[in-house]
Amino acid sequence: MVIKHIDEEVHKKKPSVDPITNKNVEEELLKYGQENRETIALVKTDFGDIKIKLYDDTPLHRASFLLMAKNDCFNNIVFTRVSKDFMAQAGGTYDEKIIEKRNEIGRYTIPSEIKSNHYHKQGVVGAARSYTNNADKRSSPFNFYFVEGSIFNKETLDNYEKINAYKYPTKHRQYYLNNRGAAHIDGQHTVFGEVIEGIEIISKLTSVAKDSRDWPITDILIREVVILE
Repeated sequence: MVIKHIDEEVHKKKPSVDPITNKNVEEELLKYGQENRETIALVKTDFGDIKIKLYDDTPLHRASFLLMAKNDCFNNIVFTRVSKDFMAQAGGTYDEKIIEKRNEIGRYTIPSEIKSNHYHKQGVVGAARSYTNNADKRSSPFNFYFVEGSIFNKETLDNYEKINAYKYPTKHRQYYLNNRGAAHIDGQHTVFGEVIEGIEIISKLTSVAKDSRDWPITDILIREVVILE
């Protein structure tokens, strides 16, 4: 599919917001989301382009993703974890200018928008988060992942229900028994979008050589995230 021409001046325009904190995060992101209604983005990686659709019913995560992309905070970020049959996660940066931009926007985490209708099927986009002192499961505004996934069996799903105190809806359970996904993190992370083109890139990302922490031996970058429409 030919991607429509993007007006460079529009894309380079940097929206301004008040510094975001955990106290004003909902107000500021909802306001920003009302002013910026786009839902389609192109993630340009070293291995190819991934086109994604952001969900309207996770408005805080959609707005934060747009805010970071439009302020170039996803430029030249690295994949920090690539795990075969699981996912590829990006968001780290060595660039002090990007870190400075992120700090200017604010220091915040995104309130959880975990929803029963969004689960970790292959190709979804989810928000990474800290598991330390984070009972509310608030998300990082900088780190996100693409699910590759694997197929689960009944016993494994039953076990994860006990471990995570999470009940799989029948539809989701049936999906995981026959299709790739990451069932073990349902109910733990906000899923806020999905890949609509370039899903094959995910398996290329997860297949690279990596160290014991699943960090790629050779850095793989997201060069830019372009907001399309």
